[in-house]
Amino acid sequence: MKSKKILITVSLLVILGLVGVSSSEAKIKFSKVGTTSAQFLKIGVGRATGMGDAFTAIADDASASYFNPAGLTQLSKREFFVNHIDWISDINHEYFCVALPITNIGVLALSVTALTMGDMEKLTIDDPATAIREDDSSGLYFGAMDLAFALSFARQITEKLAFGLTAKAINQSLYNLSGSAAALDFGLLYHTGFKSLRLGAAITNFGTSMTYSGIGIQFQDTTFALKPRAQYLTTPTPLPVTFRFGIAYDFLDDPINKLTFATDLLHPNDINETINFGLEYTYRKVFLVRAGYILNTDFEYAKAMKYQTGLSFGAGFMTNLTPGVSLRLDYCYRDMGWLKGSHRLGAVVQL
Repeated sequence: MKSKKILITVSLLVILGLVGVSSSEAKIKFSKVGTTSAQFLKIGVGRATGMGDAFTAIADDASASYFNPAGLTQLSKREFFVNHIDWISDINHEYFCVALPITNIGVLALSVTALTMGDMEKLTIDDPATAIREDDSSGLYFGAMDLAFALSFARQITEKLAFGLTAKAINQSLYNLSGSAAALDFGLLYHTGFKSLRLGAAITNFGTSMTYSGIGIQFQDTTFALKPRAQYLTTPTPLPVTFRFGIAYDFLDDPINKLTFATDLLHPNDINETINFGLEYTYRKVFLVRAGYILNTDFEYAKAMKYQTGLSFGAGFMTNLTPGVSLRLDYCYRDMGWLKGSHRLGAVVQL
């Protein structure tokens, strides 16, 4: 018991030390906030959102395709996973994944992410030089949508170590503009052999930059007599790459009770680091409750945003629909400070 506490304490100190060094370096450099595209790729999914997104070293269901594809190796049956998030400003986030274990080969997973919103009305521009208002309704509407299609593969390398890879095709569209990019996720999951201690690491959204095009940035070049159609150049924008390192441990694990603690260190390329903490308690493999917190390592920012920002909780219910077919329903809530709260619903069918 003493050695277990020492190992966990040392692991946490390593994380805190890494964060401290990274935070000190970040203060010297300029802020990178708002310098990446496809921000929807950073919205967590599944039951992990009720655990402060601390899931890199757990990753034991189909949502591993988002957090750490190596975790897909823990699936012994097919899983179908759907997730809905009531995001800010009437924006909806949807995630769907199907994971298929293939004997003696590995696990394949196909996932789709969609960020959608209602149509917006296109308004005409008012000329401030005239007394008449000209910003009337045009009667035209337009929308915006972000999409990502991903294919994951995971395989057990050794008895304790698993590897996972995800390839993504990403598209963002707004009215008559769109941009595309491709990215890869890499993940590792290691069962240490010391009790239930697991370590996980992943790099997500490592890929090409996003470049936008479309008729919205096209124009007639009047510098030439023939006035050819031209297009403004847009600056390529990198994707939100994130490095994740996680630790998970089951403090209780018997036929009636299971209590799992997890912590993740997140190092994004466009904002300061966070340390994510999560707890999940399962009673008789039927009822589940969860709680988590995302600690922003920029304490001045965290204070300005209010310290409850990043607090999350959730609950779940598991049942067998028929012999060999199980269902889990999850609800999660995340406090987002000035942006209010976000409700999330998820369902996993295993067969």
